[in-house]
Amino acid sequence: MRRIAETNHKTRAMILVEAEEALAEAKIADAEIRSGRRRGPLHGIPIAVKDVIDVRGWPTTAGSKLFEGHVAEKDADCVARLREAGAIIIGKTNLHELTVGGHGNPWFGKVVNPLNPERGTGGTSSGSAAAVAAGYCVAAIATDTGGSNRSPAAATGLVGYKPARGAVSNAGALPTAPTFDAIGPIAVTVRDAWFVYSAMRGNPDSKLREVELSGLKIGVCPDLNNADVDPAVGSAQRTWLEAAASAGATIKVLHFAQSDEVKEAGKAILMYEFALKYAPLINAHPEKVGEAVRNFVSEGLSIGEDGYRSALAYRADVMSHFQQMIGSVDVLASPVAPGLAPRLSDEMTRVGADWVPYGTAGGSFRRWANFFDVASIAIPLPIAGDLPASIQIAALSSNEEALFSAAQALSHLS
Repeated sequence: MRRIAETNHKTRAMILVEAEEALAEAKIADAEIRSGRRRGPLHGIPIAVKDVIDVRGWPTTAGSKLFEGHVAEKDADCVARLREAGAIIIGKTNLHELTVGGHGNPWFGKVVNPLNPERGTGGTSSGSAAAVAAGYCVAAIATDTGGSNRSPAAATGLVGYKPARGAVSNAGALPTAPTFDAIGPIAVTVRDAWFVYSAMRGNPDSKLREVELSGLKIGVCPDLNNADVDPAVGSAQRTWLEAAASAGATIKVLHFAQSDEVKEAGKAILMYEFALKYAPLINAHPEKVGEAVRNFVSEGLSIGEDGYRSALAYRADVMSHFQQMIGSVDVLASPVAPGLAPRLSDEMTRVGADWVPYGTAGGSFRRWANFFDVASIAIPLPIAGDLPASIQIAALSSNEEALFSAAQALSHLS
């Protein structure tokens, strides 16, 4: 709590801190552990929560004035399960307004990357990643609708997990786009992320199995992103793949020609579902949201019912083809972002000699995992300098324990 008090004005990671409540719960947890009543690996562990997820007695703002005065009557399901596992909820984290506004939140400010004060953390779970990277908590709970856990994890050298939709109950969380919404953890290590994720599902003592890299089939699919990456990111990923191959893994090149169609259909579904949910509230109180959110809603409504239904139909048509492709390997490895952490000034990232938008790159690099409802975990890669690179490992959602186990083994490559 001292660290938050001393530095949060610089990072702007937290928008609500309940220090007295957290310290009181920590004392109870300490007494329980000392008396031999340990509830599992999360007992007494501090965790922060993205402010779209309800915590009883606390406001849920979604980083906006739109929900000013709203106080949650009870914990979201995932928060309740974390408490049952003994976790200490310390506060709410900053985010892009309503999970769609840019990183310049008009009410709570830009989140600063603890690794470099001239960089941001991406989004939309910007504060969740910053809180973990700054050492305010061991892990944070956030949401991922188009890459929102994986993007800031990549920018801060952390692990960010997007499970399949519904793997963790969405009850008690404000939606972005229900077709894609997923709740998952951001943590320092794969093992920590697994413990938190397991507790969110009601299995706090679940353990990962040891995986041998020899014989592991890793797929790579450049077609899937169909976009350039910065040489520093590309080099780190090639080195990582070479290390995996040296450890006995098989690298298989896959092909998927429909990446552009997937990107556009995913954008249409996300934007239209968001607009349907929030347009009435925003039209009634336009002064309570920023310009970026108003523009997002306007563009979402312009898609129309027919465009939305067409995008859903396309998703249904192409789903089996993608699942067949990813099912041909144990994991699919791909970039999380085209470059390193974005500049704080404009949320741009360098790709070679150019600067490109870090956030909107999600359409190419991250949204496909939500579109196809596969499990995907971002893990950091070794790289020179203070800004980390990252890679995401994806698999069919039915294989998520195997995915985590593989990610645990692959995270130790150097």
